[in-house]
Amino acid sequence: MIQDETVRRLMQISVPKTFKAQEYICYEGQPGSEMYIILRGSVGVYVSNAIETQTEVSRIMAGDFFGEMSIFDNLPRSASCIALEDVICVAISKDKLIPFFSACPDMAMKLLENMSGRIRRLDNALYKSERFVQNKKLPPFEIPEEYSFSHIVEEPAHNLDFTEPVTAECPICGKSITVLNLKKRIMSMSKIQSDGRIKYAECEPLWYDVWNCPYCHYSNHYLSFFRMLSFKKEFIKRILKEQHNPVILKANSLNTPFDHLFVKYIQAIHINEACNANDNTLIGKLWLNLYWLFDDAADDNMKLYCGEKAAAYLSKAIEDESLSDKQSVQSFALTLANIYTQLGQTESAKRMQDIAINGEDAQLKAFAYALNAN
Repeated sequence: MIQDETVRRLMQISVPKTFKAQEYICYEGQPGSEMYIILRGSVGVYVSNAIETQTEVSRIMAGDFFGEMSIFDNLPRSASCIALEDVICVAISKDKLIPFFSACPDMAMKLLENMSGRIRRLDNALYKSERFVQNKKLPPFEIPEEYSFSHIVEEPAHNLDFTEPVTAECPICGKSITVLNLKKRIMSMSKIQSDGRIKYAECEPLWYDVWNCPYCHYSNHYLSFFRMLSFKKEFIKRILKEQHNPVILKANSLNTPFDHLFVKYIQAIHINEACNANDNTLIGKLWLNLYWLFDDAADDNMKLYCGEKAAAYLSKAIEDESLSDKQSVQSFALTLANIYTQLGQTESAKRMQDIAINGEDAQLKAFAYALNAN
């Protein structure tokens, strides 16, 4: 338990903040400028897996802190933190660090020790990513010929109690934009479909999974939007100026909400193909979202086009064992078995069906057994 004298010192440098049970304190993928020290209550730390369900990875109790990396590296949060009960904490911003070090030297030392290992791993990741960008050949950006007509599909209604608009700076142009965070951890799954698609009662996340800057038109998956590293900024600006914006300006016929959503998705795919081509899971997931969106739009031609693209990337992710959790492997395998069956690729369908059958989730296993992939 945090000592009374420590609490008194913290109160001198920061105003306490309160959060109710189940309230989000910070969001994974969002930029942050404060660390938090818990005075009372407990906080759950959640990370998203490849199928975007959230898993609790740790619990933080009174006397502990979280979010410390954001005040040093200016990178987005690596996890969402949610109050498990009523929580009182103090927030320490970068300009309060010197007073914090003076007031709580023991906690400051613990903070620095925790950060050292993370910084080493981050430096290695930055080095690899920078080398990759410098040597990457830029693929062309275009609207697929298969997208042959404008789609009139209404945006599904969503429950505002499970969303939170947040204003932040676009990482590319620096202008202030507002994005919509979904409180996925407290949203309820209404069902899992036989192809592995998760449906929620409160909204359809596929419409909100890609964020877009209305000024420079930078688009990316919500977990990656603010994670685009600073040394890639000029590279992406050039992509937007030389390729994305001219193509978008010519596409005057694409003017419905669904059309705009589709364009944001293919922009996000192109940017990640240029900057993060080894991330088969991210790119495949974006194509998979489009596959399901075109299923909703009853466009079988585009559905299969996107399904084939998704399968190419996600099958690599499964075969390369780059997916970190078994549930994602089983879920993607079930989805790919369905896609390959529709494409008439029976051998690939059977291989993915076998992977899904050998998974641990009983419901997904039952769906896989029921699939006629032969």
